[in-house]
Amino acid sequence: MADPKKSAIILVDVARDFIEPGGTIADSGGPEYIARAKAIVPHLKALIEGARAKGATVLYSSDEHTDDDLELRKWPPHAMKGTKWAEIVDDLAVQPGDLNFPKTTYSGFQCTNMESVLRARGIDTLYITGLHTDCCCRHTSGDAFQRGFNLVWVTDCLDALTPAAHQAGLDYFRAYYATEGDTQFQTAQDVLDSWS
Repeated sequence: MADPKKSAIILVDVARDFIEPGGTIADSGGPEYIARAKAIVPHLKALIEGARAKGATVLYSSDEHTDDDLELRKWPPHAMKGTKWAEIVDDLAVQPGDLNFPKTTYSGFQCTNMESVLRARGIDTLYITGLHTDCCCRHTSGDAFQRGFNLVWVTDCLDALTPAAHQAGLDYFRAYYATEGDTQFQTAQDVLDSWS
């Protein structure tokens, strides 16, 4: 069981653009995707509230793009800095004591000082949540794995543009990053129970 005080919940791309109708990413996924993206929010809310109560770090790593970001060579403008679409959705709003590392590419490890801040806090275990399982959560997981962090994927707090893409992301984690098998794949309630 991981010590919550040495743990961080990483919320990847829980900005409005990825979840709410009208967002570039949300609309590209369509109504079924939006419904699934919204469905992880209550699980995430319960998880981060429990994490804060137990002294775990809550960390946000969501896109906040500018026009010259390299990622926009591949994808249309989305979650642009200074717009409402880069804001974290209301139910998951950043609270005092949380960490917020807006990112400009798939993984916050690549474009922020997130790692050094986590190390300074003595954090050794990361719970990966957010959007999308097969892209930004995958790249974040890869960077964390290669930096020696222990990883847990919170399965009901992750999703992707399609169910197949979500499953592909989970399969990739199992194949390349999981070192302790299925024990590293937990629901939000599993995590909270392990800390109680």
